[in-house]
Amino acid sequence: MSKSCLWGNILAVIVCAVVALPPRAHGAEGGVQREIAEAIRLYEDLEYELALERLKRASSLPHGASEAVSMALLRGIIQADMGRWDAARKDFQDALQHQLDVQLPLSVSPKVSREFEAQREKVRGTLVDERKAGAAAPDAKLAGDVRPTLIPPPTKDASPEPWAPDSVDGAAGKASGGIQIAGRRVPVASWVLLGVGVAASGTGTVFGLSSRSQVEDARAAMLDEDRVANHSKAQDSARTANILFGAATAAAVGAVATWFFAGPSEAPVAAGGVP
Repeated sequence: MSKSCLWGNILAVIVCAVVALPPRAHGAEGGVQREIAEAIRLYEDLEYELALERLKRASSLPHGASEAVSMALLRGIIQADMGRWDAARKDFQDALQHQLDVQLPLSVSPKVSREFEAQREKVRGTLVDERKAGAAAPDAKLAGDVRPTLIPPPTKDASPEPWAPDSVDGAAGKASGGIQIAGRRVPVASWVLLGVGVAASGTGTVFGLSSRSQVEDARAAMLDEDRVANHSKAQDSARTANILFGAATAAAVGAVATWFFAGPSEAPVAAGGVP
């Protein structure tokens, strides 16, 4: 291979690495780029073992994700040219797991190119399977958490009485359509609205936590479609949480208003007598 083609390949790898790095990291990563360039030169001169040693030295220096991908690809190319196909496949998979759409930085034989594309399809299939398994895991967990509820059969002699605080007179509560607390009747509607508010608040909290988790998933996603999907889910969950919190607030206000405007309290019924 001509010297101009050799240095063209080296320059292409270095430019890609420099563009991918933030400006503050260029100085720290300069040593890695020099080692990668020297490894490419040795590879072009058919010095495969020396090229691998250079890449090993580069991997021990501080480097970013783009350099890690470049070194894995170069190792895979060198291992393939040396006939070490198992090691080459592993290096290709390591690079593709970090960046699925990456391309080989050097001109290679058709056999190496076909093997690289085969590993790309294998990694893509693995990622799809992992996403499917991750989507099915919450459903399986919910199904495993279901427990049968044992309810004792009702008896003819006993009928359940509605719960009421100790300070409530049951006869007065039934007569007034509510229950008495601190000398004032609390209508059933207030209890219903309060229960709805508590349920809406709890459900809103669940959706809020789910939205936060989906935002973290979007930041960690490697694929653009996964990032967009998780971001959309996070927005939907946040919107639902806000609606539920609004409903909880409205229900709480309604419970207080219903209790406040319920009218004067009724006198409690004396035991064994009439009011």
